[in-house]
Amino acid sequence: MTDLQSLPLPLGRSGAIARRTANGITLDFPMARTPGVAAGLGGFALLCGLMPALGLSALLPLDSSNASAMVSLALIGGFAAPFILASVVFALLAIYLMANALRVEIDASGARSERRVFGYPRKARIISSADIADIEPRISARYQNVFSSTPRYTLVAKHRESRQHDVIVAEDLAGQALMIEVRALVNAALGIKFIQ
Repeated sequence: MTDLQSLPLPLGRSGAIARRTANGITLDFPMARTPGVAAGLGGFALLCGLMPALGLSALLPLDSSNASAMVSLALIGGFAAPFILASVVFALLAIYLMANALRVEIDASGARSERRVFGYPRKARIISSADIADIEPRISARYQNVFSSTPRYTLVAKHRESRQHDVIVAEDLAGQALMIEVRALVNAALGIKFIQ
């Protein structure tokens, strides 16, 4: 098992790294750490956009004086609209997965996290060690992959009173062994003993 003295420590193959600081640890989860998941979402977005584009292109060039062509356009457009919307949503998710980064600072006073998108701060969260009930591992559905059976975990510092104040302290941890190791590092940095 890794302790605080053996840092810096790469956290799997995603480029994430744990570093020792004067008072605790810093966990850095960089942009583009899940290119496979983002590529899958991007491919699905392309397919969702390509199908209605092919259907609508069959009607071109459109003769506006032809009533049956206009009815066909309305019917195909009605079926195509949800696919186009899905294409946009999945493309935005793929871009977000590639563009977001997470930095977490953990010490005996608590945990501070900052999420950045394209390098710009988006969300900062703080939880004091007195408010942490547990460091809970969760299997993160957004990082799962049909081509791999390895679960990917997120570690969440659970607030004693409110789920709204929970803070993500680690994400995209491939496999149970890495999750247990990072959880032990977080617990050691917080100076709190939890049941493993």
